[in-house]
Amino acid sequence: MTSNTVKSFKKHGNNVKILTDNELKQFANLFGKKGETKTAKVLKAIALNPGITTDEIRAFAKCSNVPNLAHNITVKLLNFGLMIHREAPRGVAPNGAFHHWYLIEAPIHDISRNMAVNDPIL
Repeated sequence: MTSNTVKSFKKHGNNVKILTDNELKQFANLFGKKGETKTAKVLKAIALNPGITTDEIRAFAKCSNVPNLAHNITVKLLNFGLMIHREAPRGVAPNGAFHHWYLIEAPIHDISRNMAVNDPIL
């Protein structure tokens, strides 16, 4: 699956992802009940409204624990190179209503493997 990238909109060096309707439907279906679970609704709210606040997500998805659902979403979306990022103001609890949420590209890097310093040379 490929998704559109908004090149001019970045959060912490990562591109914010804007999904097509078809992609959003496919990702929402990962969470069961034809994409109508609370978890799927949280994904839809964040994907359709970059920068949405926690209280707006709660009203849209009718759920109380947005950080937990966002974590569950990220666990599944990491397989597709995506993740949910929470931008938190200082001094606000993780479940505070003032956090902003974004769907971004996961910062995945390929690292070359070399010998360790203590590996024996054969």
